[in-house]
Amino acid sequence: METASAETPDPHFLKRRTLLRGGAVAGLGALVPAYTVLAAPDAPGAGAGGAEPSADGLMLTKFKDPLRTPPVLRPVARGGHDELTVRMRTADVRVHSELPPVRMWTYEGSHPGPTIEAVRGRRLRVAWENHLTGSVPVTAVDFGQPGGPSPDPLTNYPGTRGCQEVPGVAGLQPWAAVHLHGMLTGGGNDGWMENLTGPGDVQLSAYPNDQPATTLWYHDHTHHVSRFSVYAGLAGLFVCRDEEERALGLPRGRHEVPLVLADRNFALDDSGALTGRLVHKVEMVGTKLMRVHAAPYTLVNGVIWPYLEVEPRWYRFRIVNTANSRIYRLMLLADGRPVPGAFHVIGTDQGLIDKPLPVDGALNLSSGERADVLVDFSAFRGRSLKLVNTMDGVPPGESSPRNDLLEPDVMQFRVAGRGSAGRFTPPAVLSPTFERPTHHDLPHDSAPRWVVLAGPGSANMPELWEMEEVPESEAAGLTLPAAGIVQVKDAAGSVTTLRRTAMGYDDGRTFTVAHGGTEIWKYLNLAASPHPMHIHLAHFHVLSRETYDVTGFDRTVRGSARPVAYLGAAELEPHERGVKDVVRVGTAGQIRPGPNGTPGELVTVAVRFPVVGRGVHHCHMLEHEQHMTRPLVVAPAGPGHAGGHAEGHH
Repeated sequence: METASAETPDPHFLKRRTLLRGGAVAGLGALVPAYTVLAAPDAPGAGAGGAEPSADGLMLTKFKDPLRTPPVLRPVARGGHDELTVRMRTADVRVHSELPPVRMWTYEGSHPGPTIEAVRGRRLRVAWENHLTGSVPVTAVDFGQPGGPSPDPLTNYPGTRGCQEVPGVAGLQPWAAVHLHGMLTGGGNDGWMENLTGPGDVQLSAYPNDQPATTLWYHDHTHHVSRFSVYAGLAGLFVCRDEEERALGLPRGRHEVPLVLADRNFALDDSGALTGRLVHKVEMVGTKLMRVHAAPYTLVNGVIWPYLEVEPRWYRFRIVNTANSRIYRLMLLADGRPVPGAFHVIGTDQGLIDKPLPVDGALNLSSGERADVLVDFSAFRGRSLKLVNTMDGVPPGESSPRNDLLEPDVMQFRVAGRGSAGRFTPPAVLSPTFERPTHHDLPHDSAPRWVVLAGPGSANMPELWEMEEVPESEAAGLTLPAAGIVQVKDAAGSVTTLRRTAMGYDDGRTFTVAHGGTEIWKYLNLAASPHPMHIHLAHFHVLSRETYDVTGFDRTVRGSARPVAYLGAAELEPHERGVKDVVRVGTAGQIRPGPNGTPGELVTVAVRFPVVGRGVHHCHMLEHEQHMTRPLVVAPAGPGHAGGHAEGHH
């Protein structure tokens, strides 16, 4: 690894005029790239009144390489079910023509892995064979300094100089646990994160594959190290089709394109050139917490800043955020201006919605979320458009004064000057079988589950608190603030007192729920950054998003000095109006929290549990996953089982 003083950034990189400081809001989360341009003291144009900075420091040409489409794997019929073998293997992958091949852990030698395409109703058995070799092909470094972060955090530019190696990562061996994210399958086939397979071993998983046509994705879920194994390349798509979707006549073939989003960083050699070695660069706080990862290079389908040649017609894009932690706030720009209503959402995490919904502004996708969208290029013949990951505060329809560093590019679309626009019109009705839960569908005889998301505590770790409601008679005798006690005042002025029952992964008390049941879960965010929450063995509808004043939460005591209080209702975004398995629980403004991380959000979901077994619920920011994961058990309902709303001890 390169060596230099902790205070001195890589001198080779400084010669390229531009350094990027990766944009975490208040150093937390790199929610979107909030770049600050740092120029070397002797760089031309440095300081006030200097020339507009360039992106030379990134060292790779944008929009030079065409977008790749991942290969497709289709199962083979074996009697009444389908079968498929997928091999995990180490491979050298080309991610940009100006960059040496990148050593990665892959599925079938490609990144992302091949798209598995299945048909609803055909039970599927997959043999996930582990042929991986070597230790994890990632250099993990810490850019923080003893006693606090460095004056100029070395996060979002290439190389490792000025950083310290994170101990214990370099020797990680290729153990794997494959999770088919979003597949409703029992706990024994879900890819339990401690049921590992080593090289030469096989994970055998059976998937019912009995859910509506949708886009899922598979990735490694090895306990405590998924942030490195997924970063190393272990991710791919799973597409399920059915007759309802086929009857719509949606764009297909070359007009149906997956867009798998991720971000990566790379090491430099002694000359300052990119080597292709993956670098996972974060700030460590204490010895355990990793602030969430951000990197300067955006990959789409495994290619850095690609271009796609399109015809002047409608396209269907399956957009999947597979980044460790970055939230993508996507806009389509023409001549530097946002294209109003460019995205028409037709599907969410778990399938088609009832009708197309235009996106007003940006399409926000947090880690693990998917959106199925339609885009019409017919008005842009002979022109180029950019898909960008915008910062907050660029109104649709207005030009942005920001340069490319502050409005990071994702990819380019080159629209042909000739060609027929075709006769496609988005269907007025997408899924006649789609239903949102009504008041009568929701449980009224039991209290909701409460999950509180708290910022770094005394151990410098983000925390996921499972809560129980405290009876009013008992709450009246409490002295506040008290650790683990949170009070919530709702829109009607009623106060609910909550007591923490579990926090760490190994805490004994576990949510135990009834198979086939529906529960109301309430996620309250008291932290300074959004958290995408994922529930295994389940799917859900988002019922509401509300903002709360959380200044009453005492961050020192870790409890309420006064109730966190309702401020108002917030709109659900189009991609949140269908069936989901990940939901972003944000801070006000979604991207930029206010002072002291306030106000926060309360997101309420109606969760259905159609399969049984042992699973987990957790934050899908992979750097948070090891700290914000709790077990979950779905048990058969009825006598003799632990199903129902009771808490079990396991």
